[in-house]
Parts: sequence; structure tokens; C-alpha cells
Amino acid sequence: MKNFQFLKKGNRFELTDGNVVLLTVDTAAGATDSFEKIEDGAWRWTRKLDRPLDQMQLAFDTGTAPEYTMVPAVNYNGNGWGDSEEYVGDRFEGTPWTYEWHRVMIPACTYTEMASRYAVALMAEQDDTPSCSLYKTENGMERHALVWPEQAGPKMLGRHEWKPPYMGAMEPRNLFCGIIFAFPIDRPRHSVRRLLDFAWRYYGHPIPAPMQPEDMWRYSIAFMKSLWTLEKDGFVAFNRGLQWYKSTCFFAKRDQIKYEIGWVGQSASASNALLCEYLRTGDEDAYEKASMCLDAWPKYTKIDGVEGLVQIKFDGAPSDQTRDIPIDACNLGQGAFQYFEAADLMEKCGTPRPEYIDYAMGMVNFAVDRQLASGEFAKSWNKDGSVRQQNGTIGAFLIPAILEAYKRTGDDRYLQSAVRAFDCYYKELDDNGFTTAGALDTYCIDKESSSPLLGAALALYDVTHEQKYVDCAEDVAWYISTWMMHYTAKYPADTTLAKIKYDTLGITAVSTAHNAVDQYCLRDVRAFLQLAEITGKKQWHERGMALWCAASQLISDGTLCIRGKVRPAGSQDEAVFQTRWGRPLLPPFNPSEWLVMWPCAFRMETLRYMDDWSALRQGVDSIEGKI
Repeated sequence: MKNFQFLKKGNRFELTDGNVVLLTVDTAAGATDSFEKIEDGAWRWTRKLDRPLDQMQLAFDTGTAPEYTMVPAVNYNGNGWGDSEEYVGDRFEGTPWTYEWHRVMIPACTYTEMASRYAVALMAEQDDTPSCSLYKTENGMERHALVWPEQAGPKMLGRHEWKPPYMGAMEPRNLFCGIIFAFPIDRPRHSVRRLLDFAWRYYGHPIPAPMQPEDMWRYSIAFMKSLWTLEKDGFVAFNRGLQWYKSTCFFAKRDQIKYEIGWVGQSASASNALLCEYLRTGDEDAYEKASMCLDAWPKYTKIDGVEGLVQIKFDGAPSDQTRDIPIDACNLGQGAFQYFEAADLMEKCGTPRPEYIDYAMGMVNFAVDRQLASGEFAKSWNKDGSVRQQNGTIGAFLIPAILEAYKRTGDDRYLQSAVRAFDCYYKELDDNGFTTAGALDTYCIDKESSSPLLGAALALYDVTHEQKYVDCAEDVAWYISTWMMHYTAKYPADTTLAKIKYDTLGITAVSTAHNAVDQYCLRDVRAFLQLAEITGKKQWHERGMALWCAASQLISDGTLCIRGKVRPAGSQDEAVFQTRWGRPLLPPFNPSEWLVMWPCAFRMETLRYMDDWSALRQGVDSIEGKI
């Protein structure tokens, strides 16, 4: 990159590397453009005007045609995988999309890999508030633009709906800035890691732990116990969470689709956390609640006529079940894995439950017996065992459980199944630059489907000791990082997120359809820390701890009150609406007001799987290579 230079040609600037033109900038009338080097491949682009203006674009065109584009967490090469409402392509009815800065994981960032084997990106300064746009021009180049004032259009994505466009306002000014980043690519669809590394070092900062792990453990146990429910037919489970009911002006247990073995409900994981509490403290109540729940699922959920298939979600008592709910790979995989752990914990408690292993093995065998030659599992099945929906990286949720079956049995059939599945789903990421279908309330490109792929890569490395799995794990971790907020968003003073001082740095977005951030990557904290240990790369540790710290915000100690609503101890909002995507009747820039089980379960998994909590107490103490 030593040959990179900006050349002025009339009213145009060109960024070149030798004879290759990477991008071109047309200078606006009455404006002076300058490019200050930040480090190799990065420049601060400043435009000074001869008079103040209340609107502006900083735009450049790529020097060659695009081959892959990205707006991190918003648009991956035009989206279009699946059937959820999302930003598809680069425009709507002929008008290019414009995205607000706070939807994007790097401020107002756009990224293009070109046929010339170079990549270019444009992003905003952290404290500025432009929107961004990325679209193909008439001559086949890709245009990157920062757009002032903040706006979104020609329509704006909301929660399962489209909203009218948004147009903000600004005070006139005569100075506008952006950041240009450019570099030669070595691996198409994977080279974005260069941009992510720069953004982390440029925007990142130390983060203190919002809550100490000992307090978090105590509050989480209390919250889990509060969701424990005994149904009229004897079925026991943990309610999926607390909703705010306007009729009572109170947070209360969800009254529909109440129970789920994995995903949102995490009944099995919550039970295991309570067993760990019993082993730690002798809490008999914790043991009783956990054992009753764990005993209930094998008793009530097996489906007659289909060996190993179980019902994974209920409205209420299983005897009252009428809704046709698909049986998905996410719940089956998580349920089986947690029941393997439950068997081990019950052994430690002195009350063996070998039937738990049978229950888990049944789920594993059901999936393995139906695995395609390609290695793919179905996304979901019907109660008769037939495929409900086939495609999606979501099948990777089964891999950790299958590897656990291999460890317990030594049967090579399970190892080969896990390897074939991993190869299949990793190839999807390698070929496409994204993973899919893990978030069950959408069917699109997402982050959740990559989480089990990361865990599977490290588990396969642990079993095989093959370096390729570490390399694959890093690829997945970088993809997850495209969903990670790399900056602290500054919201207007009158918004809830500003009032509660919510720090977005490190939190992750959900999917291209759900433009909110949530705590899901809690389950990846240990994987990022493990990558740091294996590779010696400190940034994986920094990112892992940023995930932990970001996801540890807004855990109630029993006194947390937001918008006049007091949250019970251990509860936490499922998501934070860091943009204008959100629930009806809830203003933008607010927590979700859905106090769900899964963040609590995932944080407890992190705690109970880690013997040493010292890093969790410390947070992010520094950013290596900070710019």
C-alpha cells in the first residue's frame, strides 16, 4: 500500500495504486477536498465549503466493477436470501437505498470488493450523524456516499413492516468529514477483516464491566426461578419471559407460546444453571425446580411413531397443545446438548438420570439419520418426521450435540456426520460471505446461524487437533464481527438510550430483517477468548470481552426503572432498538420491554463454563494498536 496516492486531475481526485484506479472523487462546486493519511490504507477526507450548507454528499465511485458489497448488518451483497422483509438489492423502484448511521455496525459504513482485487470502504466519524448509500452507477461502478442530514429512504425498514422514509435536519456548516479505507484483497468475501480491524482500533475504547459476575449469577438465579411454572397436567418448564401488559401495567409471564426447550425459552439451559447453583450452594429449591423441569420434557414431549423426534415448544400444557409448531434444528440441537450436560450434572448431584442421555441421543439420531449426502440437515420438520423447511445454516446448531454424542460413544458415525455438516455450512459462508436462518422469527441472512458454526469449528479442533478448524473459526469470528457495533453511538439527549447511557460498543445486531441489537453473542464470548488463547491475537480477547460487557448492560438488580417500568431482578430486555426499527407504540432508541429467558441462560452458560472469572470482572482494559 506504499504506492497508494491521491492524484488530482482537473475537478477530480483519483486514488491509485500504480496504474490501478481504486476510486474517483468529483469535487463539488465551491468546495476544497483534502485527504489526510491516518495510517496505511486509511485517510480522513475533509471537504471545506466557501459557504455553510444544510445538506451534503461525500461520494466516490469505484475504479472497477464491484464483485461483492456490504453494509455491515444491513445488506450483504444485495441480500435476497429467504423471504423476510429486508433491504433487497441496492435500490427500491429506481431510487437507491439510504441507511441511517446507527443501523450500521461501523458508522454509516459501506464496503466494496472489486474485480481488480482491491477493496474500498467509506465511513463516518464517530460523533457525526450522516446516512450512507451504496449503489451501482450507470457505467457499472459502485458509488459510496455519506449523506447529510440523516435520512432513510425511499422507505424505511421496521419490524416486519415498511415505514415511510425519514428525513432529518441539521444546522448549516461548511466542514464535512469521512474516512476512506482501501487495500488489496487476498480472499474474496473474507477480506473485510482488514476493515474490521481498522474500525476496531479507530473507534474502540476500554469498557469497564457493567456488573460483577458474582452479582450477575445471583440475580440470574432469582430471575430463572421466577419463570418456573407447573402446568395443570404436571408439565414443568420455564416461561419464555416477562411481557409488559398494558391492561395491568405490570411485567408478567408470557401467556402464549410459553415454553421452549432452547432458542428463546431455554428451559433445559436454565435447569442446568439451577443444578449448578445447587452444587455451589446446596440450594434445595434450585435442585427441585431444575429436576422437575428436566424430568418433564422427556416425559411429555416425545412424539409417537417417530423415534427421537420431540416437541420443542408449547403454548401451555402439552395436553392442550393445538398449534402446529415446526420442530427446528436450533431447538433440537440446543436441547440435546443441554440434556447431555444435565446428565453429567445430575451425576454430580448424586441422582443419576441415564434417561437424559437417551433423550439427547434420540434427538441426535433423528437428525443424523436424515442428514443429506451434502452434510446438510433440514431447517425444520413436521411432527410426522417429514421436512418442513430445508435450507439454512441453522442446521449447524446440531453439530455441537452430534460431537458430544461422538465423545460419549466413540462411534465414528457421529464424528463423520459432524465433519460433513461443518464442511457444508462453512462452504456456504466461504462462497456467499454470510450465514442464514438461525433467527427463527425471520428467514434471512443473520448472525445467530454463525454462532454454532464457530462453536463447531473449535469443538472439531479440540477433537481432531487440525489447524484448518482454527482457521475456519477465525473466518466465522470475523463474519460475526460484521454484526458487532464498533463504536459508541451518540443519541439525542431526550432519547431513552441517551438517558440510561447505553454504550453500543461490542453489542451485535440480529439479522438483515431485524435491525436491532441483542445479547445473543453472549454464547460466543468463550469462543472468542479461546481463539485469543490459540492464536495469540489479543483482538479476539478484546472483542470477546466487549461482547460480554455490552451484553451485561441493563441487567436489573431489582431497582432498574426505564420509562417508569421497574424490571425484576435478573431480568434484561431481549433487544435494544438502537435505530428506528422496533415494536409498535414504542419510541425509537429504546430497550425492547420484552424480558426474555435466553439472555439470562446464555450469560449463565458463560459463567458456569468458565472456572476463572477474572477477565469478566476486568472488562476491556485496552485496545491494542489503538489509533
